This record gives sequence, structure tokens and C-alpha cells, in this order.
Amino acid sequence: MPKTLTDALSTEQASAFLGGRPSPKTLANWRSLGIGPAYIKYGDGLVAYLVEDLEAFRRSRRVVTRGAR
Repeated sequence: MPKTLTDALSTEQASAFLGGRPSPKTLANWRSLGIGPAYIKYGDGLVAYLVEDLEAFRRSRRVVTRGAR
């Protein structure tokens, strides 16, 4: 867990880190559905994402075609 909020990204920053897709609204929707990248929810309702979790999420979405093997 990050020591401070500066060690994590906001929903808007996480969206930008992922290239703008998914949007911040989609990330919020995914959280309510229990899908998408891992996140941290602080006691006051503030949500943050660790870069390592966003990178793991991005890798999990990777599709390798037969030609790339």
C-alpha cells in the first residue's frame, strides 16, 4: 500500500496512464461492478491506483496472435 497519496494515481491520472481508455467514468463503473484494475479505497471514499496494478492490468489485456509467436 502506498505510504502517501503521491505514491498512487487518481482515477483521472489512471485513465491518462492507460491512454485515455478506459475513461475515468468507465473506471468508476468497473469499480462498482468489481472488474478492472485493482485499486485502493481510502476511508473517506477517495480512490487511488498503483502504477504496478495498472501495468499488470494492461498486460492482462494483451492479445498475442499466431503471427506474433
